Amino acid sequence: MRDAKTPFTRPRIRLNGCRLVRALSAAEASGIGEQLSGIEPWLTLGYSASALAGYLLRDDPALHRFLVRVEDAPAGVIAIRHPWLRGPYIELLGLAPDFQGIGIGVELLRWAEAEAAAVAGNLWVVVSECNERALMFYEKAGFEPVGRLDGLVREGMDEWLLRKRLPCD
Repeated sequence: MRDAKTPFTRPRIRLNGCRLVRALSAAEASGIGEQLSGIEPWLTLGYSASALAGYLLRDDPALHRFLVRVEDAPAGVIAIRHPWLRGPYIELLGLAPDFQGIGIGVELLRWAEAEAAAVAGNLWVVVSECNERALMFYEKAGFEPVGRLDGLVREGMDEWLLRKRLPCD
C-alpha cells in the first residue's frame, strides 16, 4: 500500500485507456524524445530529440517520470516535480499525435490530481504561449492562469503559470 505522503512513487499504474511505467529505458526515452521533438511546444522552442531524452533520463530525485503506454505502444510521458511550492508541478505532459484527443490526457490529469490531493491543495503547470491546444486543455480541466513568465524558456516567448486548486481533506 502506498503511503499518502509519497505520491507518484508506484512503479506501475493502470488507468482507463493506458498504463504508466515509472522507469524509462534509454531506448524508450529516445523514442519519446523523437515523438515529442516534432510537435508543439518543443518544435517551436527548438528542443531536440536528444535533449528531451536526456531530460527524461537525468538524475533528479524530485522529478517523477512515467512512460505512458497504450496497449504495448509507448504513447507519451508525464513528469511531475514533487515537492514543489505548495503542490506538485506537472513539468511535462506529452502525448504522441496518434494518442491525442482520445481521453488519455484527461486520464493523466485525473491521476495526477488524485495523487497531489493527498499532500497538497494545488497542482501546477507551465504552458508555452505558442501551445494554444495545451492552454485550452488545462483551462477546460479547471486550471486557472496565475501569472505570465516573460521569456522563461525562450526570449520573446512567454509561458503561463497555471494552478488548479484541489479539494482539501
